[in-house]
Amino acid sequence: MPILGRRSFLFAALAGCSSASKAPTKPARQLPPDVRVERLTSLLTSVGLEWMVLARPESLLAIEWLRTPLARLLRDDRLDMLARTTGIDLRQVPELVLASYRSGANALVVRHRRKQIEIERKFRERLTSEVTRSTEGHQLIGLWGRIGLSLRGFAAIGRDVVLFQYGGDQRRGPARIALLYARGRLRSVPSAETLAAGEAPLKALLPGPFEGELARGARGLLAAAESVTATLAPSERRTLRLQVLLAGDYASHPDAKPFLEAAWSDLAKSDLGHLLGLHQPVAAPEVTVDASGLVLRAELDPEHLLRGLAAATVDNVREIMR
Repeated sequence: MPILGRRSFLFAALAGCSSASKAPTKPARQLPPDVRVERLTSLLTSVGLEWMVLARPESLLAIEWLRTPLARLLRDDRLDMLARTTGIDLRQVPELVLASYRSGANALVVRHRRKQIEIERKFRERLTSEVTRSTEGHQLIGLWGRIGLSLRGFAAIGRDVVLFQYGGDQRRGPARIALLYARGRLRSVPSAETLAAGEAPLKALLPGPFEGELARGARGLLAAAESVTATLAPSERRTLRLQVLLAGDYASHPDAKPFLEAAWSDLAKSDLGHLLGLHQPVAAPEVTVDASGLVLRAELDPEHLLRGLAAATVDNVREIMR
């Protein structure tokens, strides 16, 4: 074989050996799918729950005829301050849940459109001592610390949900519990999801049983209530439909319906009732009894109701601040 031909053969053989000895290309590492939270209440436990409020601010503000009466209520210095300190304006979020526990802990859960890292940074900047951070899994971050003597907690879950904890403790507080729920570690512990069924844009819930002074509420009807749920929803008549459900077995109590009617009358005649316009409903309240419990429905004037709520909360706070 000619020298040139032998050299070509040798180079070809070496090239073949070289390519054969290369390690196979590893496939690109794929990140786990985003953590998704279908319902914010699935991150909160019902154990020890005192009350819970659910709101859908964007849905309410999307209703043109509600914007003007809502504007006065939402022009709140406290909301402005919260927006500065957390990076989230609660008036511009799809949904939120505020919950209070008998342990002394309060939790604010928010679905938002900001970057999680920015919200975490704002939270961390305010902590003054005992700062601890933990990565609980993909898109699951916990952060705790103190502002003065008070404990604060934070949980970032997925791309669009955060929880702020005020008070309580780190090991058993709402932030830790939310992260455990997100990891599927608390399947045997009842969440607040079952307590908050329905899609009303504004809802308040008080779980029972009710004891002591509370049991005497609503002309004594709360003593037999498993829970109380109040919802507000806009109607096609440009009113706000109020529904109050006292869950429990009231079908066997013939006095339950007139007692709730009388309790509503007491509230409507009170100073607070006049402030909120309950004494002048758009449609007379109706009380019914069904398998779920005792239900009161009424249609209210949004202008009067929201103006009264602003006077009872926002304007009162401003007057105190002056």
